Amino acid sequence: MRYRLLIAICGSCVSHAALAQADMSPAQPAGEPAATTARPAQDLSSQSLGEIIVTASRRSDTVRKTPIAVSAYAGQKLEAAQTKSLNDLVGPSPNIQIGNSYNSSNITIRGIGNQQINAGQDSGVAIHSDGVYIGQPSLTLATFLDLARVEILRGPQGTLFGRNATGGVINVVPNEPTAETHYGFDLTAGVDPALFQLSGFINGALNESGTLSGRIVAQQTYNRGFTRNLLPNGPNRLDDAKNQSIRGQIKWEPSDSFNARVLLEYANDDSNGPASFLEGTPDPTIPLPAILVGQSRGDVGDREVFANINYRKVHAFNANLTLNWALGGGNLKALLSYADSKLLNVSDGDGTAAEDTYASFKNTARQTYNELIYTSDNAKPFTYLLGVNYFRERLEQAIEVPIAEAPLGGGVTLYDITVFGGAVPLITTSYAAFGRAQYAFTPDFKLFAGLRYTRDKKSVVQYNNFINGGTLQSSTSKWDRLTYELGASYAFNPTLDGYLKYSTGFKGGGYSAGTLAPSFRPETNANYEAGLKGNFFNRTLQANLAAFYMKYDDLQVNQIVGVSSSVTNAAKATVYGVELETSLRLADVFRIDWSAAYLNASFDQFQTADSSRPTTCDPGTGVGSVPCSIDLSGNALPQSPKYTSSLGGYYDIPTSTGRSRSAPATTGNRASISLSSTCPFPHRNRWASSTCS
Repeated sequence: MRYRLLIAICGSCVSHAALAQADMSPAQPAGEPAATTARPAQDLSSQSLGEIIVTASRRSDTVRKTPIAVSAYAGQKLEAAQTKSLNDLVGPSPNIQIGNSYNSSNITIRGIGNQQINAGQDSGVAIHSDGVYIGQPSLTLATFLDLARVEILRGPQGTLFGRNATGGVINVVPNEPTAETHYGFDLTAGVDPALFQLSGFINGALNESGTLSGRIVAQQTYNRGFTRNLLPNGPNRLDDAKNQSIRGQIKWEPSDSFNARVLLEYANDDSNGPASFLEGTPDPTIPLPAILVGQSRGDVGDREVFANINYRKVHAFNANLTLNWALGGGNLKALLSYADSKLLNVSDGDGTAAEDTYASFKNTARQTYNELIYTSDNAKPFTYLLGVNYFRERLEQAIEVPIAEAPLGGGVTLYDITVFGGAVPLITTSYAAFGRAQYAFTPDFKLFAGLRYTRDKKSVVQYNNFINGGTLQSSTSKWDRLTYELGASYAFNPTLDGYLKYSTGFKGGGYSAGTLAPSFRPETNANYEAGLKGNFFNRTLQANLAAFYMKYDDLQVNQIVGVSSSVTNAAKATVYGVELETSLRLADVFRIDWSAAYLNASFDQFQTADSSRPTTCDPGTGVGSVPCSIDLSGNALPQSPKYTSSLGGYYDIPTSTGRSRSAPATTGNRASISLSSTCPFPHRNRWASSTCS
């Protein structure tokens, strides 16, 4: 078990009497209910737990009233969770796993996501930041900076959030500018490994009337790294962090019926990058793996690796314009956005002491995402929303593997060759129209339904000099799909709500850039879900329970064949489980959070090849990089532990400003998980941390 101690120092100055009186939540669009980050219960004891307002259903409501399995972090709960990056969401949230790869963080929710190596593949977990769908993981560097709220939506969200949300959605809401003048800083330091993080913000009015306000925030992060390199000529540590982020916003609110906000952010990373571990047995019959036969390799459990060279450079820029009008008792929102990123990841790649090869991944991406959505008045029995959106991404990828010496057998050896492939470019275009309606037959009983139509088009120009001498190959594919949801919610009493629903999801098809393989098909799923959410014992206990059963068709899975990573469609998969989240306030200043989950995620049918284990082939059935087929039916999906749990205690320390600080201590456990679909090496994970913030 690894322990980590964090010490945080915070300071702030305000123009008012106490920071606790300043509204730190983002101002809501005109015409929508104010979404405070923590709302205290009225006429109850001071020990009662406040309710968090979320926009998981694309309109403001409490977590308890939202018929979605959602974990929400806002206000002091967000601070206590120390949510500095995607990785910090793993502990307190059930059935979510996050790991690192060449293209940044890989996320799975309820066993669904991906182990994204090839940039032509999309994730099954959609990330939305400030309302914008993030196409490439490298664009998330500044996502967790200065947040008002984080929402984790589990299960398919194909109706309201669209494509690539078969596993779920992470919805990130940054703090917006306000007219109040305040500023602050946060310093975090830690050990095992060494950690240093400094962030600060300034917020206030930019004119005398207060109709124009601004907010700027910056952050510097250094993490020594979790993985030790056993080679003296390479970087000392991997899985580290050396990044900077800055975000600026200006908001203009000339009236109660209109506001406009501009957001600009930039981030860069100059670290040693993720570690690579060699799985399986190298195939001695093909050049590249043959180099690795007999080489020393690292250990996943001890986090030790052999790396001759490893570094990572990322630059990311995002620009958003959000407009809100109060119209007809509802709200019309227009969102225009642009983002681009550049990523270069040079890695030892093989995870051994071999000095003859490394891998270079270079991705350049540009995206635009535009959305128009109208939300009706929340106060009426019949509520609805209608929307359209447009997404376009241009991606260029280059993968190079220089090899100093490649023995081919028969006394023939190649020297100083470079195996490379990529896409120049891969263009994704997506259109969608969607709607959702809800009718309250009584104040307690509601029926809801939603529908979305999505049309995707992907075009690629790709090459691979190892397969066809680098000749350019062009391909285009189109897919469209209807996704929908049907459900009902019921308030059993003023503190207990339940829901039943059926929902579907759609993840677009695509190309494994640089492999010259045909396009892979879209992934679809259907989810049956029931949930209960309640406040008990005078609102000192909150508990949310969800049970689900999901069926997947054409599940997209990464596969290593020869020297290439490509995507294939597994025939079918079934995922089912139960999730429980609880929060108990024992005193005004002390709270305990506990979450637990059971997950059964497995392939129903999946025939595939496994070039990392050539011994699985019968004699004569596999030659070189064409191994025999193996049956993975019944195997667990990657990153899907059967049991997970997390326990946290939070002690609030009052300060002279009237704002309390939180000192949490958390521990958790994950059952054995498979890190790969074809090499299911079990890996068990426990963690513990103590923090003062």
